[in-house]
Amino acid sequence: MSSVSALLRDLEATMTRGSNDDRTQILARLTDLFLSTAAGMEEDQVSIFDVVIGRLSRAIEVRARIELSERLAPIPNAPSGVVRQLALDEIAVARPVLIASKRLTDQDLVAVSAAKGRDHMLAITERPDLGEPVTDFLILRGGRVVTHAVAANQTARFSRHGMGVLVMRAVQDDALQATLGSRRDIPAELLGQLLVAAKNSARRRLTATLEPSLAGAVDMAVERGAQAIVAEAQTHDGYGKINAALIEINRLHEAGQLDEAKLVEFAAAGSLEHAMCAVAALAQLGLPATEQIILGTDRDAVLLVGRALGWSWETTRALIGLRKDLGKSEVAIERARQSFRTLNTTTAQRVLGFLRMRDAQP
Repeated sequence: MSSVSALLRDLEATMTRGSNDDRTQILARLTDLFLSTAAGMEEDQVSIFDVVIGRLSRAIEVRARIELSERLAPIPNAPSGVVRQLALDEIAVARPVLIASKRLTDQDLVAVSAAKGRDHMLAITERPDLGEPVTDFLILRGGRVVTHAVAANQTARFSRHGMGVLVMRAVQDDALQATLGSRRDIPAELLGQLLVAAKNSARRRLTATLEPSLAGAVDMAVERGAQAIVAEAQTHDGYGKINAALIEINRLHEAGQLDEAKLVEFAAAGSLEHAMCAVAALAQLGLPATEQIILGTDRDAVLLVGRALGWSWETTRALIGLRKDLGKSEVAIERARQSFRTLNTTTAQRVLGFLRMRDAQP
């Protein structure tokens, strides 16, 4: 870094006597030097560029500051002081770093939002993976346009309070309802509130253009539409959970880490999808057949499979606990325990063999 130290000394003359063009040219060369070596720099070395580039960038015209912002925005270890300085500049300068620079922390982004205005906030809403402190502040202080923009950012994370405010505002804002409707991270209780708001909005729009005598038909149509939306969301969510569970269970199975103890761990935690996928893998059955064994109408099926595979009563009990109809009934649990104790292992294994054979048929 001796060349940089020498450059620091040479810069003094330019800063005191040089023209704006001179400063711009030196800044461009200094930025080139930083970008060519940034990947291997330690923080103390970056800090030298932070001081020099920061001082120069305060004494150049807007066009040059925009170019500097564009060049530093994608650099993971860009001089943090300079990036914060650029973020607080006018929006044409600030926009590149506000959207892309990883040097800006949640605290930096909140500070910029508080100090500047809507244009800066809108640029921040375009960042990937916005944190909860930032989205909370944008919702609180950003106004309608900013609120819509941050709600549309699919990678943004929201606190329970922040999402609650969005849903509350959506009651009177049809466009915000539509935006939130595309998100998959709304808690179930808030999703219910959003659905009620959407139903009321749909009813209000329809009744405004139809005869009063058709009000009943409108209500029925809106209700059917709402039920269809809920069903679709539940199906999508269910597939997503099953797919995630399958990936995890297959990984454990291939690594030789899937066993009875792991199955009990999933069942005890109430992780139905993971437990079903684990039973399917250990029992060599398909998922539809496994679902019938655990949740189907034949309540003895899980007892037979548990006995056939040599599982303990505690393991089988944990699987029964996943059922909503008898999983919490002490009487039903005791009856199942007695049946499990009297089951013949050979008979249970024959039944499991039959289930596997039937499951393998097209």
